Amino acid sequence: MHGMSGVSEELRAVPSEAEREVEHRLMQVTPQDTMRGMFFRSVKEAMFALRGQGAMEECLEECGGVRSFVDLFAYPAEDFLRMARRAAWLMQGPAGGFEQSMRMLGYMGTAVFLGSQVGKAMQVLISGTPKRVIEYLPMAYKVTTPAGGTCSVMFPGHTRAIVTFERDFLPRPYVEGSLEAHLKQAGARSARIVGRMMGPVACEYDMSWDF
Repeated sequence: MHGMSGVSEELRAVPSEAEREVEHRLMQVTPQDTMRGMFFRSVKEAMFALRGQGAMEECLEECGGVRSFVDLFAYPAEDFLRMARRAAWLMQGPAGGFEQSMRMLGYMGTAVFLGSQVGKAMQVLISGTPKRVIEYLPMAYKVTTPAGGTCSVMFPGHTRAIVTFERDFLPRPYVEGSLEAHLKQAGARSARIVGRMMGPVACEYDMSWDF
């Protein structure tokens, strides 16, 4: 077991709902399930910025010896889950609890995606309204998730969307934070995202915004 320096045993004594969701994903993940390097890089950079070199190194311990990540290369989804979980544990305190910390990681990770070659190309296509950004989510998901998960979108109203991910290993709060960041990047004045687990690796996100 890796060292847990800086993480309160008391905080982890009773796992939160978000922590249990990560555990459920870890039980479902297989060696064939992968994630793009940009997700790993975003956590690495966030930890360095928020907690410094030591915390970043501790998170990298979860990645099987890999220390640098190529944005479009595929890496084990299990490693990302363990890395993000460790990061959220280390962030607890100023950022709130585990769920708030994981959501912050997703929010910050959007900047890494938008700065990547894929993200820059996507911005040309999706620039405009929040609704247009959401319409292109399935295409963006295919590019960023090589393991074959699916993303579908429906619009119950002009400023509301339901986004469903199947066989998706990104933690629910992480996705909530990422979706919020994308909406605000597209000009939404406020955004409300509520995720609901539909299965061990399936989640539905009810999104609404002001524009």
